[in-house]
Amino acid sequence: MGRLVMPECQGYPQLAGIVRRCPGSEAIEIFTDPCTTPSQLAERIRGARTVVHFFGGRPLDTEVLLAERPREVVVAGPVGRAVDTEAARSAGIAVYETPGLAAGSVAEFTLTMLLALAHRVPTAVGSARGWNPAGGRDLAGQSLGIVGWGRIGSRVARLAQGIGMRVAAWSPSLDEATARAAGVDRMPLDTLLGSADAVSLHLRATPRNREIIDARRLALLGPRTLLVNTARASLIDMTELRRRLAAGLLGGVALDVFDIEPLPADDLLRDHPDALVTPHMAWMTDDAVGRFLAEAIAFATSDDRGEGPVRRVV
Repeated sequence: MGRLVMPECQGYPQLAGIVRRCPGSEAIEIFTDPCTTPSQLAERIRGARTVVHFFGGRPLDTEVLLAERPREVVVAGPVGRAVDTEAARSAGIAVYETPGLAAGSVAEFTLTMLLALAHRVPTAVGSARGWNPAGGRDLAGQSLGIVGWGRIGSRVARLAQGIGMRVAAWSPSLDEATARAAGVDRMPLDTLLGSADAVSLHLRATPRNREIIDARRLALLGPRTLLVNTARASLIDMTELRRRLAAGLLGGVALDVFDIEPLPADDLLRDHPDALVTPHMAWMTDDAVGRFLAEAIAFATSDDRGEGPVRRVV
């Protein structure tokens, strides 16, 4: 099988413990202390056939890959910036990823954010010492517009229907038969934005989708509309979003992704009473991380690589 190595366990709290609970991890040489330099990372993967790497860890960059040239890298999670894929391609290194396994976690987090925003939970928590309750609003019977119909968007739709919301959706890939089977109304994007009580974004970050919710489309949202984004900040014109929020032209925003991360301490979004912000954590559950790692380790240690959630990138 050759040497299998996980050169570090960084990028998530108590990651080493989750790794060791995965079947097959005993076959992998696991380093638990951080890598502080590229040369240290290179030293740890020297002679390895397979490198298992958590997507939130220190990137396997050009210098490391070209110096050591493992046969393959299996990323636990989406490959993102975890591996220099162009360097891997030029060196003949196969790169695999385990995408989509946090979809349920992100969907739950999205609905949690929407519920907290609608019921003004952040305002109530912030004023708990003064005991000043804030009136919220029910979501049952209200309409939710889903922008982007994939693993996450479709799950959010089901969860929202479970609390009694009416759901409409728009996505380039959504056809009428799929929408009908899911019990959602398929609408043009502008119509959806202009009619929904709440909107949740679930599109990929692509050049075509950049600021798809631009100033014109933000203006379609009503003054009581709630906007949730747990996908990518680049989907929204964030400058215009801040302006409209400050002017009282939105019902509220719940955001887990931002144009600047970490969000500056003096940013309007941190303190506005109609804004709920979280530090890019929608995917972060022990369960999701366990799924990423279990699939990556099973793939790395198996001689039978049939159908499964692991996808080859390079």
